[in-house]
Amino acid sequence: MHTSFKVRIFELDHGLTEYEEVKLVRIISKEYNLLIMADYLPLIGEFDGNIDIKGENVELSFKNIKGFYMNSSNVFNLMINEGNYEFE
Repeated sequence: MHTSFKVRIFELDHGLTEYEEVKLVRIISKEYNLLIMADYLPLIGEFDGNIDIKGENVELSFKNIKGFYMNSSNVFNLMINEGNYEFE
């Protein structure tokens, strides 16, 4: 059983960024809330809301974004659509 996973974030402005040793990803969308951790079931979806990424060496928060996500085999992929968003 794994305790962490990899996150890949693709933005049109910054390209691909990868983070290792992530403990959780929280998706707060207008329609649902998800908390994704290591060994979570495969998911694919579209969102409009906020995403928090927390791990050993990373703590990111994206606010008011639209995009797509996919979680499979302990790799979480986040594709952020073109547009305005706040990054903390």
